[in-house]
Amino acid sequence: MGDASSDNHIPRDIPESRAAMPRTYRVHDLAETHVLLTGSTERAELAVLHRILTAHPDTYVSVVPPPDESAAPSGPPAGDDALALLLSRKAFGPWWDGAGAGPAMAEARRRVNVVTGRPGDVPLPAGTDIVVHCAPTGGPDRPLDAVYDEQFIPFVALCGKWARQRLRPHLVYVSRAGFSGTERGVIREARLEHDLDWRRELALARALRSDAEHFSRTPDRLRRTRRAAERAHRGAGPLIVAREAEAARRAWVERRLVEQGRARARALGHSDAEALAAVLAERVAEELWRPCPLTVLRTAPVGHALHHPYPGWAEGRTRAVPPAAAIALSGTAADSATTVYDTVPADLVADAVLTAAGARPAPDSPHYFHLGTATTRPLSLGELRSVLGFPLPAPSRRPSRQEAGLPGVYDRAEVRYDDTELAALRNALPHPRTRHFDPGTIDWRRHLAAREAADVAQRLGTPVSRAVLTAVPRPLVANEPAVAVFDLDGTVLASDLVESYVWTRLAGLPRRVWPAEFADLVLDAPRYLFAERVDRARFVRVFLRRYAGTHEAVLRRLVRGAVGDALLCRVRHEAVRRIRAHRAAGHRTVLVTGGLDLLAEPLRPLFDDIEACHMRTLDGVMTGRVTTRPPVGEARADWLRRYTAGHGLDPARAYAYADSYSDRALLDAVGHPHAVDPDARLLRHAVRRRWPVLHWGAYTATRWDALAVAAGGAGGRKTRTALHRFPDTEEETA
Repeated sequence: MGDASSDNHIPRDIPESRAAMPRTYRVHDLAETHVLLTGSTERAELAVLHRILTAHPDTYVSVVPPPDESAAPSGPPAGDDALALLLSRKAFGPWWDGAGAGPAMAEARRRVNVVTGRPGDVPLPAGTDIVVHCAPTGGPDRPLDAVYDEQFIPFVALCGKWARQRLRPHLVYVSRAGFSGTERGVIREARLEHDLDWRRELALARALRSDAEHFSRTPDRLRRTRRAAERAHRGAGPLIVAREAEAARRAWVERRLVEQGRARARALGHSDAEALAAVLAERVAEELWRPCPLTVLRTAPVGHALHHPYPGWAEGRTRAVPPAAAIALSGTAADSATTVYDTVPADLVADAVLTAAGARPAPDSPHYFHLGTATTRPLSLGELRSVLGFPLPAPSRRPSRQEAGLPGVYDRAEVRYDDTELAALRNALPHPRTRHFDPGTIDWRRHLAAREAADVAQRLGTPVSRAVLTAVPRPLVANEPAVAVFDLDGTVLASDLVESYVWTRLAGLPRRVWPAEFADLVLDAPRYLFAERVDRARFVRVFLRRYAGTHEAVLRRLVRGAVGDALLCRVRHEAVRRIRAHRAAGHRTVLVTGGLDLLAEPLRPLFDDIEACHMRTLDGVMTGRVTTRPPVGEARADWLRRYTAGHGLDPARAYAYADSYSDRALLDAVGHPHAVDPDARLLRHAVRRRWPVLHWGAYTATRWDALAVAAGGAGGRKTRTALHRFPDTEEETA
């Protein structure tokens, strides 16, 4: 259904390879043939496998599973496990239910062989007649060399393996070239004419990465990256700052390569790096598969299924853009009668692939086909918008379709993808026809309704999980050899290092001295803030010097009295419940704090061990100097490794609870981290890492109540009771 204006763009000097393309095809039956399917990740690959199993009972197939299954930590599944995992896809559900689990598995064992590894590394199945290779679909905005590595390297290795064999199988290459709208005129079903060398382009991409890596390591760039990391991760520790600086450097390299790849692709007339790689990948197939038979099938983006395995089926990777996104990102073209939304149902692609596989070309005379819908059954964006009932988007806030680079969205007044050869192949099918890949039979309104119904059913059938901010912690495993580490300030206690110091001064000093003491504390506040900004451990050491001259025995007496009462006023109920739950499960519980060990003594009954600062004393008087490195920041991660090693525990089974970004190193080191009422930076990190975020806001008494309890111990008044009962708990803490 091309326009007359488009025919004026047809080149007159058609190459000989186009003129030699056969117009009459002979399609052979696929009975007793062996097909190698080099992947099962793409939607087209799953559709092909489904059609072989359900419509070709005498065809055998070898399948390469997805890379994530082959690279599982426990090793790739084998035998029936690998087959069952493959057949657990939604595509095979109707066939499995119709045939029955037992007969379906027996039939799959007879005809399907699962081979593990990457396409270029798998052992070549004996007797392979046909190889079906679908160009992989990558994500958006990837570096040029990463795109080439995915498109070229496994396929080059595969071709190299076959070159050393006596077999000459027929390769059906499902290409992603075309259907992006960057071309003009009528695009014939023939070899793409360009003078690009894929080896040179691959070397150029490698050189771009080398240059970007070198530039990212120049002193000026490293200083900028380091300063940015220090601002963003101050307080987490120098090792984390260095790690984040390196991650930022690598991210900068990736962004630079993405920009350079996009610029290179557009300079060569393509929308993005993926489109350029698709064109070069065809040249790889044409060059390296020679002299074996080759068929190149260029398809529009693969969409939802029309009929098989069921209307609206969608599974596997695809570059198809959702209709709503196509309308939203097309600006004023969303109401155009010539701008089309070109997607091909997956089952039509599968039938076209198997039909092309049966039409074996002569060596050195590849077949080329186009499979799209815009020529015989176009769906304009205007029609799509009216079917879906979408309002026309505001053009001033939407990028143009050229800027968006939407695959399958183009103006058919400017480009038309000829499908004459595909029509000739379709007409060569024997009657009655069991394969159907005529886009002219699509009823778009009905197909879009089935697609929407399938998507709704998918959403309704998927359990709705809680948001990560309200995630319930993992249930505790009883009698598991594990340790649970709890931070004190801000986690178990709703207080901090400064507040606990104020309690000791209120309880231990006469009232007349209070103004001078607290005025001195306020005057020293800038010094403490500066130390906190530099390093958390430095702040702890500097602040604890305020205890210099305090008698250890006096401080112990205060902790057993008013200071201990004030501390218990600030204990969080949920913290106590969680600690006791760990103890009931047989876990070791440890309290970690950067404060003095004496101040944590009231909580001793809840914990097996307490890791805190211990201060040097001289004749029973504190010197203000701690004996070891304060257990804060990255020191907590080091302590955890030593502690777990000394007690024969596994850090991967450890639990940790903390509230501050300075505790990130500890949380990163355990297998079950929990952010408790986190600060803003820790909250962002927890959400990014999918950690549970807990809210333990309730405590026994307010800050003012705790100050009043501490102050009551200095004036001779009768203090509040030293025994605090925590709600909904069975124990009492003195």
